[in-house]
Amino acid sequence: MPTRLLVFVVLLGGCSRLQTAEPPAPPEGGDGAALYAAQCASCHGPAARGGIGHALVPLKQPADALRLRIVSTMPPGNEGSCDETCARAIVTWLMSLPADQPPLVCDSFPPARRQLRLLTRREYANSVSDLLGAPVGRACASDATCTVATESCVSGTCMRDGCGVRTFLWRANGRRPASIHVAGSFNGWSATVAAGGWAMTLVAGSDSYVVKRPLTNGTHQYKFVVDGQWVLDEGNPERASDGFGGNNSVLNVQCNGTSTPAPMSELVATFPPESRPKGFTFDNNAEAGLVTSGHVEAYLGAATSLAGRVTAPCRPTGSDARPCAEQFVTTFGRRVFRRPLTMEEVTRYSSVIVAAPSFDAGLVRAAEWMFSSPHFLYRSELGVPQADGTFRLTPWELATALSYSLWQTTPDDALLDAAAQGKLSTPDDVAREARRLLTDLRARVAMGTFATQWLGLERLTTVDKAPGVYPSFTPELRASMATETPAFFEHVLFDGTGRFEELFTAPYSFVDGPLARHYGMEAPAMREKRDVPSVRAAGLLGHASVLSSYAHSDQSSPVKRGVFVREHLLCQDFPVPPANAGGVPKIDPNATTRERFRQHSADPSCRACHQYIDEVGFGFEGFDAIGGARALENGKAIDTTGELRDVEAFGAGTTTSFTSLPQLATQLAQSQRAQSCFATMVFRQTRGRHERDEERCTVEALSSGFLRTGGDVRELFVQSLADERFLTRSSEVAP
Repeated sequence: MPTRLLVFVVLLGGCSRLQTAEPPAPPEGGDGAALYAAQCASCHGPAARGGIGHALVPLKQPADALRLRIVSTMPPGNEGSCDETCARAIVTWLMSLPADQPPLVCDSFPPARRQLRLLTRREYANSVSDLLGAPVGRACASDATCTVATESCVSGTCMRDGCGVRTFLWRANGRRPASIHVAGSFNGWSATVAAGGWAMTLVAGSDSYVVKRPLTNGTHQYKFVVDGQWVLDEGNPERASDGFGGNNSVLNVQCNGTSTPAPMSELVATFPPESRPKGFTFDNNAEAGLVTSGHVEAYLGAATSLAGRVTAPCRPTGSDARPCAEQFVTTFGRRVFRRPLTMEEVTRYSSVIVAAPSFDAGLVRAAEWMFSSPHFLYRSELGVPQADGTFRLTPWELATALSYSLWQTTPDDALLDAAAQGKLSTPDDVAREARRLLTDLRARVAMGTFATQWLGLERLTTVDKAPGVYPSFTPELRASMATETPAFFEHVLFDGTGRFEELFTAPYSFVDGPLARHYGMEAPAMREKRDVPSVRAAGLLGHASVLSSYAHSDQSSPVKRGVFVREHLLCQDFPVPPANAGGVPKIDPNATTRERFRQHSADPSCRACHQYIDEVGFGFEGFDAIGGARALENGKAIDTTGELRDVEAFGAGTTTSFTSLPQLATQLAQSQRAQSCFATMVFRQTRGRHERDEERCTVEALSSGFLRTGGDVRELFVQSLADERFLTRSSEVAP
């Protein structure tokens, strides 16, 4: 079978590659404008507002940090030629430039570039589930957050287990054993976990212990070993004599041939993980979508497995199978390719079916070709040429963009029908359909995933915590933390005000038993909306998922938490720390974290960045490395006061103080910079890439519109997709 795959080559570029000769010598003296013109303008533009390289004005880094970076790394190809005096003069000149001048002339900025976008693992899995009629996968953080008896968490989505995967589940009825595992014929009847028994863990928010394992075909006998006692699986009625006057539980596994294709979870697990450029928190970066040999092998294997699950809407009558073949190719092909097939394609795929030894065999072969085609694996945003030299996305491309942006899966028939009927061509058409999609359950799932990736919380599934310091950080608690933030974000958008401000000022969250106990609250029987303690009433910032993700294994981290606020919530970047920056100050049993980190303020080379980081991070010090509230550290009262400096723009010279995490959260909620940053994040997610310099107008217009709506998050997604600059593309193709 031909691979039929497009290889998406990512071309790497940069200012240093354009240096064809020695750069000019810097002028004498401290004239910042002249120094900039000689050493920087060819890359960053004559007005420092972008050229081949990114814009420097308004400053996106602290002035001192930018100065240090210039001294050590600029200009490319002649690093170090701009000394301390030179760098200081350049930065001083940059700071003298008005942050909002010259005004942007939006009509003069080109539309986005044309591009292809490789499906992510999550998009692939959701698409195939829809195409084959399986339930749409739900967002998850672990197996515990799925229907644990029949599903597993794969690439952040609940997927149905395959035939050979068996779930062992023991109902605890309120018991909490110190040890529980599965022992059976498949693991040598191991009496302990150390000897090979399959350890079982408590499912978050339930009263059951579970473990999943693949089993080979045949008959298997087993028992649960609970605190050393061997007990039957009461949920399995199949029994066999154990030879000692009792019984064992029995499993018969038969997974042979094509009748039991590989489960979706196994197929997607073979795909290489997505690459994420620095600062890009989402998994759908188009410019990193390079198809490797690993992708090719995984795609072909998946196509073969998936093809066996396809069914036709008809059966051949008589000896002529072509009419039924064409009906299948036309209907199923439209869903797979997300557009009508051409007559040539219909003929080609139908001929494959008709030429096969049987209709069913031909169906499988045609489906294999479809699932391995670039028309399925890639989302097209190429458009068709217009009279003015631009390209306009087709209605089918817009249907695809809407569906994957808001549902993370393939378009439904209603969306494809709108495209076919010419009802998906204008910004108003796109906005109408976007609002319809946002009323669907799939949008809630997708928005929960957006929140997890925006905040960088996927790391929570692998973050390590020292068991000797935090013994309560169990898999059960980790799973509870991971589900809190998506549930909260979904509620604010669809059941709350839908406003940005509520994300940071809400006095409530969604907790289950383990998380409620961690928060010092009465544990509910199941996850529900509850007011949280006042020290934690800071919306997303008070979530244990955030606090645990941005901390060390054995201690809190003002630096990690401060950088999180600056980069994820304010879109303010910092240069890579110098090689001699040092590490985390050693733990002093007689000092608080704030006292240990004073060295960052005392050292001028550290202070350049840390004056903007640590003072923000100290506001989180009321919580330890797993998000547990605390008032004392090493016997001393914790000081949660801090300062939010230059929140709207580096170099603005502004400072606001806060005394607690809720106060810090309120300041961020009211910050125009934070709201504009959030709009930028939505731009990145819907475009699948970082914003380019020529798109400053588009991003600023999106941010301004977001502010005018009072921070309406759902409408922000609508307007990002309905923007004329998204519908129209330049003649340039993205690398």
